[in-house]
Amino acid sequence: METIQPNITGRAIPRLGLSPDEAAASAGVSRTKIFEAIRDGALTARKSGKATIIEPSELQRWLRSLPVRGRVPDDSGTPVAELKATAD
Repeated sequence: METIQPNITGRAIPRLGLSPDEAAASAGVSRTKIFEAIRDGALTARKSGKATIIEPSELQRWLRSLPVRGRVPDDSGTPVAELKATAD
């Protein structure tokens, strides 16, 4: 999990929410794509006053829901080398 700068206690604070600009930069898409996904209901965002907040886990879920091009990724978490070794 990403963290922000250490606070006065010297401990890093876990990053629990991203702005649309931060989410766009993290996902490698435009800010417009983030807002389109929110508008279409594909990406869930929360509101705090005027601020739009996107949870990192929700951003990851949305990214994984996008169409796959080329090789289908293995989402099992097992390294590819281990998968090849067990297939032999």
